[in-house]
Amino acid sequence: MSEGYEIYEQGRAAMRDGRFADAIEFLERSAVLDPHFKTFELIGECLMKLNRFAEAVGPLAAAVALNRGVRAPSLLVECFHAIGRIEDAWEFAKVALLRDPTNRRAKDILNKMEANQASHAPSDPAPGAAPVEPPG
Repeated sequence: MSEGYEIYEQGRAAMRDGRFADAIEFLERSAVLDPHFKTFELIGECLMKLNRFAEAVGPLAAAVALNRGVRAPSLLVECFHAIGRIEDAWEFAKVALLRDPTNRRAKDILNKMEANQASHAPSDPAPGAAPVEPPG
């Protein structure tokens, strides 16, 4: 077993124990020795657990680039939504749904964004006004 994997497992154990700050330290050390999409995904997840959504974007973006799975883009949707970057949330929701059309996390965020947009839309648009379109 490689040193990077052993440190990764220490990070996973810290996560299971709810020690997210410790887990981040282990996982970041592991990523330096053996960069792997799951390591970056877990770093992002730990940062999210600590409400550090903006910091989670980088590791999650790396995970999206390194793997074709759906978990990292759907976590990115949550991060961008949490920090108010609605257009980016919308874009990554589309990525998540391209990878898995049934992804509940991406669908839930899209539904929230659409409901929020509908609640802020004028109730009686001016004659000839264009309909409100989602970002993107």
